[in-house]
Amino acid sequence: MTQQDFRTKVGNTVFGVRATALIVKDNRLLVVEDEDGFYTIGGAIQVDEATEDAVVREVKEELGVKAQAGQLAFVVENRFEQAGVHYHNIEFHYLVDLLEDAPLTMQEDEKMQPCEWIDLDQLQNIQLVPAFLKTALPNWDGQLRHIHLNE
Repeated sequence: MTQQDFRTKVGNTVFGVRATALIVKDNRLLVVEDEDGFYTIGGAIQVDEATEDAVVREVKEELGVKAQAGQLAFVVENRFEQAGVHYHNIEFHYLVDLLEDAPLTMQEDEKMQPCEWIDLDQLQNIQLVPAFLKTALPNWDGQLRHIHLNE
């Protein structure tokens, strides 16, 4: 039986709860490259799933490796529009330790996408989604931050 994602659509707005992996090693962030830019590993949590479990599951599904959720760094209320659809996401961004070497490709369904390690001080130079990570992650002081985005 397939689990139901914690997402719902009301009118033209999709509301969802997501867990995202901030995989940082040697002062570099692992990102996935897409035609629109770069983003981190993550996805919608499932109904009755803890956010820590969701981020570990997403890493396993997308990278095929075991991971361990670390500290929760950011809780983000993210409102944006993409392809004519409005989104309102509540996002939990966790520092994540990989328990195996990360591949340099991510697989989501049938789609394979390249992964890349980007120096934290070079995040400003890429099209990173969500963009707040360009400054918030390199300057993060170890304290949980609550961020409101309305792009």
